[in-house]
Amino acid sequence: MSAQAQMRAMLDQLMGTGRDGDTMRQRIKFTDDRVCKSHLLDSCPHDILSGTRMDLGECAKVHDLALRADFEIASKEREYFFELDAAEHLQSFIADCDRRTELAKKRLAETQDEISAEVDAKAERVHELNEEIGKL
Repeated sequence: MSAQAQMRAMLDQLMGTGRDGDTMRQRIKFTDDRVCKSHLLDSCPHDILSGTRMDLGECAKVHDLALRADFEIASKEREYFFELDAAEHLQSFIADCDRRTELAKKRLAETQDEISAEVDAKAERVHELNEEIGKL
């Protein structure tokens, strides 16, 4: 990215996309359904968990820092109630995580049962070998 593009991105982030009064540049508004409302509130699980074991990959919705700046400016004048959308998004994510955790616990319990049976069989075999050695 060129220095000019970096400066443009930083100004967009700081002042919003409409900073120049250029309406052609701003094709999408933060109220659009394609924009991630959780990202506007800085709570998108896709961003928060990137690089962790629970990494979800890229969010299907638009994540743009300039739109976040636009939202922050506009939210001072009016309430948009995006917190409700973000809460629903987080609730669905939490439910998905809980489901994955339960599946992992079930698999672990099954594996532990198999391992316990195997350990018991080996312990029994060791006991038998000790008895044979004792008879000699």
